[in-house]
Amino acid sequence: MDEATTNRAPLPDRVAQHRHWGRPDPVGDILATAWSSTAAEPREIRVRPEVHQCILAELDPVERALVEERGMLGSPIAIPLVVDTELPAFPGFEIVRARPHAAAA
Repeated sequence: MDEATTNRAPLPDRVAQHRHWGRPDPVGDILATAWSSTAAEPREIRVRPEVHQCILAELDPVERALVEERGMLGSPIAIPLVVDTELPAFPGFEIVRARPHAAAA
C-alpha cells in the first residue's frame, strides 16, 4: 500500500458525528465527499458564503467557535475551510485534493 492509503482513516469515523437522519446535513455531506475512498486526500474545502453559514448554523457552539477561529472543518483530521464567492451555486462547495503521489514526486 502507498502512504496515502495507509494514513487514511475509515470514512465513518470522520463523518459519523455529523449525521442527522431525516434533515439536510451540509457538514456530513461535504466531509463524506472530501473523504471519499476513491479520491485523493482532501487538501482544502472551498464553500460559497451561504453554505459556510449553513455549516456554522449546524455546529454546536464549541465546534462553531473552533471553525471560525481556525478555519478548519472536521475531526480527527481537520481540513482548511475557505469561503469562495466565485463558486457556482450548485453544489456550492468544492474539494481541492492533493496531487497523486506519483505525479507529485
